[in-house]
Amino acid sequence: MYNYKARFELIPLTPHQKIKPKKLNDFIGRSYEGGNDQRGSTGFTLIEVLICAFLIAIIASTFIESFSRQIAQQQLNEVAYAFIQDAQLTRQLSRQLNTKVSLQPANERGSQNWSNGWVIIQPTDSSMRGLLLKTYPLNQPHLNAQVQIATDLLKDSQQFTDMSAPNKARHISFLNGEPALLHNGGFVASRIIWQHKGHPELMRHVILGPGGRWRICDPGKDSQKCL
Repeated sequence: MYNYKARFELIPLTPHQKIKPKKLNDFIGRSYEGGNDQRGSTGFTLIEVLICAFLIAIIASTFIESFSRQIAQQQLNEVAYAFIQDAQLTRQLSRQLNTKVSLQPANERGSQNWSNGWVIIQPTDSSMRGLLLKTYPLNQPHLNAQVQIATDLLKDSQQFTDMSAPNKARHISFLNGEPALLHNGGFVASRIIWQHKGHPELMRHVILGPGGRWRICDPGKDSQKCL
C-alpha cells in the first residue's frame, strides 16, 4: 500500500473567519494588491470621450449632408417633371377647348421670371391675364422655394422667351393642340435650367427639341447630352 498524503489540507472555516489576502495569494498563485487592482474599472478617459464625440460628429455631418443632397435631388426632379407634364397638359387643353392655351411664369409683376412657378392660362378678350386653369407655385411646403432658375447659365433667347412677343414675354403656347408656337407663328425650340438654391451644383436642363420632344438632362451625370 502507498502512503499518500494530500498536498493541501482543507481547513473548515467558521462563519466569522476570513481568508487573509496573503493567504489568498498562496491559493490562487498570483499577486494581490487590494488598493491598486484596476481590473474592475470601467470608466473612460477624457481623450477617449473626445475621440468618440469627434467620430460621431463626422458620421452625423456626413449623413446630414448626404440626406440634404438627396432631398435636393428629389425637389429638382419633381419640378422638372412637373414642368413637362404641365406643358403637355397645356397642349392637351388647347386641343380639347379648341383654342389657344399658354403656360406662363406665375409672376404678377411681369412674365419674365419662372422662379415663382408657372400657370396655365386660356387667353380671353375680357381679361388681360386670361382665364386661370392651373397654377404650380414653387413655394409649396415640400419645395420651400429652393428650386430656382439658373439665369446666369441661360441665354436671353432661352427660358422659352418669345423674342417676337411684346416685352419678350416668356411662354409656351399651343393652338388647337398644334406644336408650341411663338407670337409670330414660329416654332419654339428652347430650354430652361432649374437649379437648387441650397446645392447650386445640382441642376436639371428641361429641353424642348425642334421635333416637339421633351427631355431632361442632368449635367452632373452627362454634360454632353445637355449641349
